[in-house]
Amino acid sequence: MSILETVRKRVSKDTQFLIIPADTTKEIPNLPYGTIKITSPYIRSGEGQGSEYTQEIDSKTYQVRDERYKQVFSLNIFAETEEESIEYAKTIHKWFLFFGRTFLQEQQIVVLKVGDVESRTTFLLESYEYKQGFDVRIRLSEQYRREIESIETIGGM
Repeated sequence: MSILETVRKRVSKDTQFLIIPADTTKEIPNLPYGTIKITSPYIRSGEGQGSEYTQEIDSKTYQVRDERYKQVFSLNIFAETEEESIEYAKTIHKWFLFFGRTFLQEQQIVVLKVGDVESRTTFLLESYEYKQGFDVRIRLSEQYRREIESIETIGGM
């Protein structure tokens, strides 16, 4: 399961508030509900070059790379009224700031910044679509490795 899907399901479970993937082609639920999407999937700036080293496991040698990077989630909360959208958005916001911290740490997710809740309300033809939103910047780490063929002997003269 992707990081986004893992977070989405846990936020919904813990807050009892429906969060769906944004940009979905599935049927949109009745209000209230929220959406989540990754707006920046791989940000390396400020994270250095990563680290590389060799590691031996079960008499095999591997070249290993540890890398850290950032992602940005964007959440939008939709409701019948402006006031409801604000209250629901604050509930989800608090989850990222405090209530979800232990879960996120268990998933190796570091929350770097939870943006301000802002109005993202839009006017659609004859009525308003009330929504509030905020962005969450996280840091993730990834490790990948490849096996290195070892040289058994050095040929010589």
